[in-house]
Amino acid sequence: MKKYLNIIILSSLFSIGFEAINIFNSPSDLALSGAGIASKELIYNSPAIPKVPSSILSFSTNRWVQNFTGNSFTFSSGQYRLRFNSIGVDDINVYDDIPSESPLDVISSHYLAFGLSKSYKLDNYILGVGSNLQYTQLFTENKFAISFDLGLKKNISDKLRAGILIENLSYNIELPQNSSLGLSIYSEKIQTEILFDYNYSSIHNNGLHLGVINKNKYLTLNFGYSLYESRTTMSSGIKFTIKEKYKFIYSILSLENSNLGLSHYFGLEISI
Repeated sequence: MKKYLNIIILSSLFSIGFEAINIFNSPSDLALSGAGIASKELIYNSPAIPKVPSSILSFSTNRWVQNFTGNSFTFSSGQYRLRFNSIGVDDINVYDDIPSESPLDVISSHYLAFGLSKSYKLDNYILGVGSNLQYTQLFTENKFAISFDLGLKKNISDKLRAGILIENLSYNIELPQNSSLGLSIYSEKIQTEILFDYNYSSIHNNGLHLGVINKNKYLTLNFGYSLYESRTTMSSGIKFTIKEKYKFIYSILSLENSNLGLSHYFGLEISI
């Protein structure tokens, strides 16, 4: 008996397979709509991370559109970064060819990823290499993949930085590809960083990402926007710093022209 999935989000957004790679993996990424591969301070969206002055533990709980939920964990020390991401849904209704009020079954789908990366300082360049182990349980099918990311940042001046990012290079399975070029402009006078990224995604094709980070001693405000032919996002986030050691983060994102609802990320950063 032929079956199909009666769930709007799987047809209008993506199915939870390796396409879940493209879901934002930290509150900062969500708040900036994925912008910032050339950022002077961000440590989440590229393996080319600056050397952090102290080790950082980061946790978040994530509610993506509809019933998709997940968690993330990141540990950064020196120029190393270890991270874990998960997202899934447990209540997908399965129906027969002929619609009925009651589903034939209720199934689940999940995505998990573990990643380790290291960056290297080479004069005015930061080169980063990351490796990832990924697992997807897509309905009744389980798959594993090993992938690699390459990132490069160049400090052109105190105010200007450029970045390149290539993600999801894999030899054992075909994964969604992302390639990005980015630019960061920083004003010390107003403590604001403006981010411009061009991205090519094998899922969404060509797109632009814009981000703004305004940072002071106790409060950081983030704003983001991304534009693709198939989707547009607007986002924002706030980060509170308490005693320079604890940072509480909240981010929100909207997929424009959709009825899928909002995405919310709650996070905590601890300097150790």
